[in-house]
Amino acid sequence: MRYNGNSELNKIVETVGKLVSFKTTPSNFTEFEKAVKFIEEYFSGTSVKIEKMYFNKFPVLYLSTTGEKKVSIMLQGHVDVVDGNESQFNPVIKNGKMFGRGTVDMKGFVAVAMELLKELSEHKSNCDLALALTFDEEIGSENGAEKLAELGYTADLIINGDAGYNYSVIYGEKGILKINLKVEATPGRHPYTWEGKNAFELLIEDYNSIISLFKDKEVATEDDNWYTTYSIYDVKVENKDQYPPHYAEAKMNFYFTENLTVDELLELIQSKTKYCKAEKFIGSERVFMSPKSKQIQLLYEIMTNHFAKEISIRTENGSSDARFYANENIPIVILRPIGEDHHGENEHIDVDALLPLYNSLKEYILVNSENTVKVNTSEAVSAK
Repeated sequence: MRYNGNSELNKIVETVGKLVSFKTTPSNFTEFEKAVKFIEEYFSGTSVKIEKMYFNKFPVLYLSTTGEKKVSIMLQGHVDVVDGNESQFNPVIKNGKMFGRGTVDMKGFVAVAMELLKELSEHKSNCDLALALTFDEEIGSENGAEKLAELGYTADLIINGDAGYNYSVIYGEKGILKINLKVEATPGRHPYTWEGKNAFELLIEDYNSIISLFKDKEVATEDDNWYTTYSIYDVKVENKDQYPPHYAEAKMNFYFTENLTVDELLELIQSKTKYCKAEKFIGSERVFMSPKSKQIQLLYEIMTNHFAKEISIRTENGSSDARFYANENIPIVILRPIGEDHHGENEHIDVDALLPLYNSLKEYILVNSENTVKVNTSEAVSAK
């Protein structure tokens, strides 16, 4: 697949198209292996060191200029995608946009990162650079990024290309906590409420106590989203004839901004419950660094120059694999290719925006490498 751009852009476009053609949907191990082989062959004849690992059959590729677990800069990406129509795995370019499953989420960034690593592995600056590619992000990352972090694959600075908004640098991603609330009671008959307790009313009492912790929910907007939000769902009750509920349960989501770990937030919530048992079933740590940090400001300035337009500095509602490094005091910058409709029927990237992204990241990496000054980890804010 070629495009009417310069040779550098054409190389990236061809790589995006090839990656999209692999149907790397959840647990499609045959397609995973095809993509792994393509990536390995892409770096054939270069000095890039390739480490291939498997966790419960899921492949992980760790590609680096040094072969070391600890590098100065790590690029993070995933090659798996959500399910899509068969046609979405045959990418097409129309009106300067490439349509296909995974173009935005996140094979466009992966292609840019691959080309960056290939070029910079031979650069005179001797970049200390790595690219971590996983194949299970869409189903939780337990056999990918989480394992890499546990095994000590880390960096002084992480660049994650899997979240954010168009023309934006992201300095914070909300933490995520999902809990089950459950309560049992011995109710009185309908006319004789003094005989017992209504389990549903007890759940509602605890719910109101919990949400008193998060009073800024209604302040949050699309453009000003750095407030904790929550929702209750899957509410269920059980009762016998002539009796109010003897059992009640519900799930709650919290997308939190507090400087707390997931477990600390859970403990805080549990401290507010008098009747319900609160149990975590999903948790993702908050990612945050100061928007005024040198790393955020540097990337903002570089991107503004290469895109020739104002770049925003903002926070993200969602999460990414960067969360596995959130408590390590590692500065993490987050961005994504310019595009729309990730996971949707019209997922696409802006092809002409790939080269400004490539040039922005190249300059950003080289500035960090050529200064040979370690990133100031005090600019990252750990959740304890």
